[in-house]
Formats: sequence, C-alpha cells, structure tokens
Amino acid sequence: MRIRELSGYTEKMIKGKRWELLLLCLLPIGGELLLRSAEAALYSLMLYFGTIRPIDLFTGINTEQAVLSAIFILLRFLIMPPLWCSLGARLMLFAEGKKEPKRLSRYLSSGKFILRSISANFFVCLISALFLLPIVAAFALGIYLLSDGAAEAELFVAVNLIALGIFLGIRWIYFRFGLTAVPFLLLKKEEFSAFRVVLFTIKFMRHRGKFPLKLILTYLLPVLIIPPYFIPKIAVSYAVGISIFFKEDENAHEQTCIHRSFGKSTAA
Repeated sequence: MRIRELSGYTEKMIKGKRWELLLLCLLPIGGELLLRSAEAALYSLMLYFGTIRPIDLFTGINTEQAVLSAIFILLRFLIMPPLWCSLGARLMLFAEGKKEPKRLSRYLSSGKFILRSISANFFVCLISALFLLPIVAAFALGIYLLSDGAAEAELFVAVNLIALGIFLGIRWIYFRFGLTAVPFLLLKKEEFSAFRVVLFTIKFMRHRGKFPLKLILTYLLPVLIIPPYFIPKIAVSYAVGISIFFKEDENAHEQTCIHRSFGKSTAA
C-alpha cells in the first residue's frame, strides 16, 4: 500500500471532521499522560521529602516506590486497553463510512468489551515477551562469550549469536508493530475471543508489519511539529489501511471458495 495515496484519500475523509476526531484520539492519549504525570508527581514528592533516593527510582529497592510503581502498572493495565480499543473501534467504523454515535460510551460501558480489551492486551504483552526471550538469550550468551575472553571458535559463535539477536530483534519490531492492529480487529472479529483475535492479528499482519512502521516514520516529524493537525490523520490512515487489508483478505477468501466450488462441480 502506498502511503502517499492513502494520505490523500484520508485527507478527503477527515475534511471538516478533523477536530472531532482529534478529541476522540486525545482520550487515550490524555489518559496515558495523566497516569504518567500522576506517577511522576508522586515520585517527586517522595524525593522532596526524602522518602527515597534518586537511585531508588531505577533499582526498585525501596519498598514504597516498588509498591507505587506496581499500582500504576496495574492501573494502566486496567484503564488504557479499553480506551485504546474503543478508539480503534470508532476509527474503524469511521474508515468504513458507518454512522455511529460520536461518544465512546457504547464501548466503555460494555463489560464484555472492556474485558476483551484487557484480555487482548494481556495476550499481546505475553506473546511479545515470549518472542523476545530468544533475542535476549542470544545477546546475553554472545556478550558472555566475548567478555569471557573467547577463543577463535567461541568468537565465531559469539558473533553469530549477536547477529542472530539483531536479526530476530528486527523481526520482533515488525511483529510488535503488527500487533498494534489488535484494537481495530477486535471490532471486526467480535465473535472471536480475545486470544483468538490476537492470533488472527499475527496471521493477518504477517507480511504487513512494515505498514504501521512506514506510517509512523512518514508522520513522525509532522506529528511532533503540529500534533493537533496530524494526529487525526495518522490515526484514520491506520484504520483505513487495516480496513483495506481486511477487505483484500475477504475477497481473496471468497475467490478461493469460488474456485474450490467450481473445481468440485467440474470434477462431478
């Protein structure tokens, strides 16, 4: 998919609706910033009153700081997925031209949707961590061999392990970016459980992991310079891209079924 053509199409879609879409996008962004700011403010107070030392922020030795960090991790885990997934659902409906209420209350007031969102986020984090383990192991073993005064054979193994780690790391980045489609596909696959949606997303984005990365790299500088103007555009562009990919797969599936049916009738 060409980002330039997608950008032009998206610009026409959001004309006259940019600020409305911006408000929708600001809900999860604002929620994330609010939680982060509250956590930072509490850490600042603890530093000011001498409850913790600056180094404790990075070591986790201080019990109060560790408990506070765990609380905010839990809050983000429970609050943010429904906000991001409800935004993804609204953007998908907008990208497909379907009329829906402007408010996100339809999704945020649904216990089933909230539970699916939180569960999907849990499986995304779990699967991402599992895929990350071989990369960490390859780097750790390679660095250990180099730091241990590797001989010629060990040096060869260490270099290959590090190269493998780099290769797997690049693949993991594409894989992780592909999983950003989960909030959009939760709506498209409402009959699936959260775990099945995550597995479907992995298959769906297998050869499309470059799309979100290319989109981010294209809009990164404009978003940093004029966030209110370009945030709605990148969000809707992503939703439109996912919608197009989904329709492509549906058409391909229908063509496959037609060919199979035709083959069976011919054989008969």
